[in-house]
Amino acid sequence: MSGGGGLRCGEVDEADAGAFMALPRKVLLKKVSKLESKELQKYKIDLSCLPNFDKLLDDVYVARRPTKTEFFNRRDLIRIFNAIAKEIYGNSSECPTVVGFGSFVMDMYNTGSDLDLSINFGNPSVQFPREKKIQTLRKFAKKFYSLQRKGHVTSIQTIMSARVPIVKVIDYGTRIECDLSVENWDGILKSQLVHVISAIDDRFQKLSFLMKSWAKANGINSSKDRTLNSLSIISLVAFHLQTRQPPILPPFSVLFKDGTDPANVRKNVDSFLNYGKANEESLALLFVTLLIKLASVEKLWQKGLCASVYEGSWTSKTWDSRCGSISVEDFTERSENVSRAVGVEEVKKIYDCIHRSIIGLLFFLDGKMPAPELKELLFGSVDAPALKGTDKNEATTSNSPIVHHSDQNKKMRLSHNSEETHVKNQQGQQTSREWAPSCCINNQRAQISGWSGPVNGQNWQHVAPQPVSDQHPLDSNWDGKITHLISPPVLDPAAVAEWCNQALSQPVVSPYNSLNYEASRAQPPSSNVLPWPSTDSGQRQPLHR
Repeated sequence: MSGGGGLRCGEVDEADAGAFMALPRKVLLKKVSKLESKELQKYKIDLSCLPNFDKLLDDVYVARRPTKTEFFNRRDLIRIFNAIAKEIYGNSSECPTVVGFGSFVMDMYNTGSDLDLSINFGNPSVQFPREKKIQTLRKFAKKFYSLQRKGHVTSIQTIMSARVPIVKVIDYGTRIECDLSVENWDGILKSQLVHVISAIDDRFQKLSFLMKSWAKANGINSSKDRTLNSLSIISLVAFHLQTRQPPILPPFSVLFKDGTDPANVRKNVDSFLNYGKANEESLALLFVTLLIKLASVEKLWQKGLCASVYEGSWTSKTWDSRCGSISVEDFTERSENVSRAVGVEEVKKIYDCIHRSIIGLLFFLDGKMPAPELKELLFGSVDAPALKGTDKNEATTSNSPIVHHSDQNKKMRLSHNSEETHVKNQQGQQTSREWAPSCCINNQRAQISGWSGPVNGQNWQHVAPQPVSDQHPLDSNWDGKITHLISPPVLDPAAVAEWCNQALSQPVVSPYNSLNYEASRAQPPSSNVLPWPSTDSGQRQPLHR
């Protein structure tokens, strides 16, 4: 999750933008209306076939949604990081509090999502110097290296030159990547606001979740790779729902009339519940029309076109007198472009993906592509979520888990990337057949007899990571330091409180959380229990105690 126009791990500085002259707002609005109507006419959608796509989206949504155990894993990691903070700072008044934000707080995360964490020292109104943020992160990194040598964490990365300095670390047991920043109040605020506004219509949360999954599977959801960050995607989804007829979401300006304090926004949201009830469009239709909307304005970004969620309409805007490759106005800091990281070359990759996805959808709706191939095209391997510790760019083609052996822990010193052993699939190689997007873009899909898109015939072998046990070189003193600590305050955002109220009466502590050493020793999991979907049934398997 980004904050402040993209406060996400390892974000690069503002991307190159074309030095084009921005057109006036009225001119742009006319062009947008004309081009979107033209695209909808070109891609004639057969509404009678949309229920099949709705079912596909529902299958993806259910398969990717986290279990209660996965929720508790993340909440427990927040508790553990607070305990680590006390290990570093002691019980002094300077000891910070570690809180979650991003997709976890917004309830838009899945099994493979990162856990965004902010190390907070005090009042958000007090400016915290960048140098002090870096010093804080180095203290935590030093502690993580110590834990890495003992086999509790892995894959530590320090990214201090980014716009928002961060430290990345992966919990050995759950394989959850935790991204720590310091005093990221903007990211915390945006996360809470998105969660509060999601109560207006559940299509906002669901469509955002699906669009993020689509972008991640296609390698266009990474600000450090100069593509779309998560806040850009969520903002574009909100904008699409605001501009439907009738609208599903109101302009954010009416929700922020009393300021952006989440408590005040929640009061205003209460008067807009079921705001979009008159619009009965399905997720399938909203998904397709969002892609078509983005395709229709491809050439207008360089003319100053900007999506304003605050106003709930298109506008004309430049950033330092330059047009962005893609422009999405930050809804709390309107002078910022949350898509500023998108590069000139990378926007071509984004649009290649958009056009390819539209064509695949048209083939599916015409009955020329089976549902499994469309699912693979849009969302990658749905039943095998990518685990951390692998290259994110390979997430859709190599979802094989990583297995650590006990003797490898001895090799974990101060290197940023520990040695890891990958489980290789022996049942064949992924194959693909080339196909030409231009044939459908030119409205010639009737001339094509069949689909020749990518095919993935692999069945990944899922092997659970070995639990932490007495064979691992654990620090016996560490257990006592963790278990007797009073749990720090739970997360403030209503997302967590709501989940807690609906969940089990006693929190489930996953034995796969390697930082929870005592629980891992007391109740080692059976070897046939996996923290990801089973390859046999394709259904999510909760961790057993």
